[in-house]
Amino acid sequence: MRHPRVAPTNRLVAVIATLTLALAACPEKQPPPRRVELRKRSGTSVRIIPAAGQLPYCLVFTLSATGVIRQLTMDGENLSLDCPADQPIGGVSYRFPIAEGPVRVYILFSDRRLNAGSIAPQIVEKAGAPYLNVTDLRLPGRATAEVLEFTPAVEGEPKVGTLVGRHRELVDGGAAEKADAGR
Repeated sequence: MRHPRVAPTNRLVAVIATLTLALAACPEKQPPPRRVELRKRSGTSVRIIPAAGQLPYCLVFTLSATGVIRQLTMDGENLSLDCPADQPIGGVSYRFPIAEGPVRVYILFSDRRLNAGSIAPQIVEKAGAPYLNVTDLRLPGRATAEVLEFTPAVEGEPKVGTLVGRHRELVDGGAAEKADAGR
């Protein structure tokens, strides 16, 4: 008994339908969630804000386009800082010189305080890499890394007639504005 012969076009349609179903079943690949966010404060300064769920300690290093490497986080003992979620690292804004061009910001999170002195030479060695692999840094304990970019820029002059600040808030801490709101 002979099997009925399937036409080549029917076979092609069956293959395409199978591939379409297989691809539709594959979950869409999402980018990994950000561990940290750079919040621009001005053309040359940012606050570095850890996301929720990060390891509790961090170190921040930068590499400018001109090759200048800086350690931004430093305490009296040169150890990692406490880095609570949704609060600026170090409680400050960081400024970047325009003349040094775009800056790559390396943020290392860890489950223990790390000595920045032993990590800085490794950052220098890895400088310029588009990513930072914490395994390559030989860090103790658990650690993760995030690499972000920031380009400092000159902010334009305010236009005539543009509100640049509330004088009442600057003069009396907003008491006059609060009184106006109560009327």
